[in-house]
Amino acid sequence: MSLRIAYGAALVLALLAMETGVRRARAELPPGATPIGVGHEVSGERFAYQVNEHDTSDSIASRFGEPALTLFPDGNEPNPGDTISIDDRHVAAAAVAEGIVINVPQRMLFVYQDGHLAGAWPVTVGRPDWRTPLGSYRIAALQLNPTWHVPPAIRAEMEDDGIPTSAVVKPGPSNPLGQRWIGLDHGGIGIHGTNHPKSIYYFGSHGCIRLAPEAVDKLFHMVRHGEQVEIVYQPVTLAVLADGRIFVESDADPYELGRPDLQALQVTARAAGIERSINWPRASRALVMVDGIARRIDLGGEAESASGAESAAPVPSPGITKSE
Repeated sequence: MSLRIAYGAALVLALLAMETGVRRARAELPPGATPIGVGHEVSGERFAYQVNEHDTSDSIASRFGEPALTLFPDGNEPNPGDTISIDDRHVAAAAVAEGIVINVPQRMLFVYQDGHLAGAWPVTVGRPDWRTPLGSYRIAALQLNPTWHVPPAIRAEMEDDGIPTSAVVKPGPSNPLGQRWIGLDHGGIGIHGTNHPKSIYYFGSHGCIRLAPEAVDKLFHMVRHGEQVEIVYQPVTLAVLADGRIFVESDADPYELGRPDLQALQVTARAAGIERSINWPRASRALVMVDGIARRIDLGGEAESASGAESAAPVPSPGITKSE
């Protein structure tokens, strides 16, 4: 047996043992507690970005999937020509080996192929008063240039808000579904594009999952009918990478289903066999931040200072809108 095959087999066995322990840890959590998601990959990176004349704090946040309040904690708008630091790293929520995973608190969609992360994009999900339904679904429709048959409840709300609407919106620049529709086998819910790209990365839809036009176009060509779609609710996610690095991401709890605390993180880490590999003061700070960025917390990592990682002040809850 070659060293590469032996290493791969050992890694698979280690990951299986870790996942068994994590399932056991979830059973130990108090009733009603939201479990901590454990994955093995992190999307995104840290890089410098030069602001252009069309950029705003919200448009940059929508494009990269980093909260505007994390990017610009002073609340000021960036100026054209400014160079800013982007950190769009996210713990990839892992619930399938093949298919799509959407983690509502993260406002992120991940697509997996052959057990590996193949794509990750920021999304807009349902408002707290009009929630994206959690659960396991399948792709039931793939449609180009969809027609929007406006549900009566949405029409009524729009009329109350003084927004002109009709029962049917034909394909075109005025259609909020954009140019791609990936329908799920559940009550009219789907993944779709938008005619308003700056509306991405919010808790602001009527339950559907909204992607930027270029993102939904890529996703559309990566999936097929019948493919699995898991919609999960994990405000805290943990990633244990194959090289031993450990990351935690702390997000808001928009639906008020409960955020795991430090004790829950310790229980999960113990079950995964990594409790002694974590820098717990750093993990505690990352948990308190609630800033929606994957933070490295293993003993081998240096403390991160980008985007205020060393501050213990929590970032306010991200935007909740009524945008279409």
